[in-house]
Amino acid sequence: MSMDERRKWYIKTYSGFAVQQMKKYKIPASIILSQGLLESGAGASTLALKSNNHFGIKCHQEWRGKKVYHDDDEKGECFRKYKNPIESYKDHSEFLTTRGRYSFLFKYSIKDYIKWAKGLSKA
Repeated sequence: MSMDERRKWYIKTYSGFAVQQMKKYKIPASIILSQGLLESGAGASTLALKSNNHFGIKCHQEWRGKKVYHDDDEKGECFRKYKNPIESYKDHSEFLTTRGRYSFLFKYSIKDYIKWAKGLSKA
């Protein structure tokens, strides 16, 4: 499958769930989907394939779930491991809504994906 086909497949596969997450957490579906698409290489990255982690979320101290170690910014970093990609999507939404460094994003309209994208890049 070409990368273009893979991207189309990814969007078709996860867009409905991104919309569900938007309704529940007030995060733009376009932001959720595009971040998952980019971080996971449309589901083809080593991290996504090994651990269903589509957002590159690291373990952090409070994580009590399964773990996988992967080279990222540093060698052998701890990343969260999920049963399936949907669990990764859910955790991503919860991660954004519970971390203080992202709280300012929720002042923006869920229709303003540009402010959300710029804000995420600064957070």
